[in-house]
Amino acid sequence: MPFLRLLTREDSSYWQCDRNLPVCNHCTEDEGAECNYTPKKRHKVPSDHAAAAKERQPTQPYTAKTASFLISDMPNEENYTTGNWIAEHPEALRGRLPPGMYEIYSSGSQGSDDESMDGSNSPRHRPSHDRSWEARMLSAGPSGSRPCAFEGTLLPSRYLDPWYHSAFAPLPRSILQGIRTVNPVEMPSRQNYDEALFKFLHDLPPELGEISAFSPEAYSDLARAVAEGDTARLSSRLKSWTQFHHVRSGSRKYHLLLLPREAYFSIRPEKEDRLRNEFIAEVDGETPTNKSSVTSTGHGPGQHVINSHEGVSAFLRIPVLPQIYDVLVYAHKNHASSAQTLAQVRQAGVACVTWPMVETFVRLCPLCNLRAKSTPQQ
Repeated sequence: MPFLRLLTREDSSYWQCDRNLPVCNHCTEDEGAECNYTPKKRHKVPSDHAAAAKERQPTQPYTAKTASFLISDMPNEENYTTGNWIAEHPEALRGRLPPGMYEIYSSGSQGSDDESMDGSNSPRHRPSHDRSWEARMLSAGPSGSRPCAFEGTLLPSRYLDPWYHSAFAPLPRSILQGIRTVNPVEMPSRQNYDEALFKFLHDLPPELGEISAFSPEAYSDLARAVAEGDTARLSSRLKSWTQFHHVRSGSRKYHLLLLPREAYFSIRPEKEDRLRNEFIAEVDGETPTNKSSVTSTGHGPGQHVINSHEGVSAFLRIPVLPQIYDVLVYAHKNHASSAQTLAQVRQAGVACVTWPMVETFVRLCPLCNLRAKSTPQQ
């Protein structure tokens, strides 16, 4: 701080203010003195510090001033705590499906076309699938992530967001409920897995890659052809594939493809149609005209009614390509082996998820990798 010569009242004509000082109160001591003090711009004193300063006695002239308030008034670090991560929806209990469960994507969220808004109250939507999934993967960059206006400040979500589009049937409710109980830190990111899956499909022979997984564009075309019974517009390989595997339509509201389970592969067409209508009623939320699997045991008012939902258990659904990640998150939530994860996929009623897809997911699982490193080699 510049040195000032101590002046007496007789030297008031030469009195000057030091603009480096935060305050000047010498003009109040001499009523006839002209004040030429123009302080420099400085940090604003916090309100609580300013209030405390008013209660103090006036300071002596030229008393040394410091900027200690810039440090001393900072909150104590002990007052800040980091809460434990909770794998729950903020508006629902663990494992409970909250309202609007299927409306996953919001404006500004990952997977949304509108990234200009991040508010939680913004309308939720899912972008149209008219663009190629492969083109979006390639344009996402080497990491598979979308551009972000705040690079370096991306925070992990407290729960995983299943893929959703209004034109496609959502995954079964049990799968969506299971996904909400998963810690996203313990699972591979969607971007990393989609990159690996896209590379795997790209390296397959064209005739095999065409029927291994279906992008939203290819899935909608195939589902529309199967529902209308017009498979002539499909490629020869797709046409023979749908005929050989008895691919059926599973909804009148959404794009959904079904495969009959092995036990129902050769049943009579009449029974297959009846079971498929039960499946469609379950997916579309309709009331079936008749239930083929409602039986009663016992007699009288205490009889026990059993509804086995044979129509729902008679078919496997074919997922859209982005839904494969969601299915594997659910099947791998207990971090079991690849074989057990694949068995869980089949038990959940999902087809066309193959061993390489499961093995890739398990290989990218961070928790499984951590456990493998911590396990002593034998």
